[in-house]
Amino acid sequence: MPIAAQVEIDASLEEVRNVFLDFKNWPAIKSDMIKSITRLPSHPDGPVQVNEKLAVNFGGITSNVTVLANTPTEFRWRGDIFYILSGDHTFRFEASTLHPGKTLFVSTEIPLRLLALLAKPVGMQKAVEGFVGDFKRWVEGVVREGGGG
Repeated sequence: MPIAAQVEIDASLEEVRNVFLDFKNWPAIKSDMIKSITRLPSHPDGPVQVNEKLAVNFGGITSNVTVLANTPTEFRWRGDIFYILSGDHTFRFEASTLHPGKTLFVSTEIPLRLLALLAKPVGMQKAVEGFVGDFKRWVEGVVREGGGG
């Protein structure tokens, strides 16, 4: 069963994606769910490519995830921690239909393997909801300071 949360961000779609893809500044989010994202040295500079591996720190445990999609409206990866806690995570960026100029940010986790059984007991829904709120505050702060696009 997918776990999802969404939030409207007071920034353009392009600004939200630019801030999202600025991995070196992810620790500034101060999220309990995703602490950092790092491109591995073996990958070239430039846009993140499908099948590229990223090192993602999930609350203190680092896992190499595989990028499954990187489009203007979606960033998706599959991750494994110890080959038993697995999942597909999708981040969607949509123009707000309610407030022109704002962006609807949607974060969805599809737990696989043992994670599918543990998702509810370990509180993944609350973690995803907390993350989208943290991400919103971070993006809006960066854009206010003039660094979002």
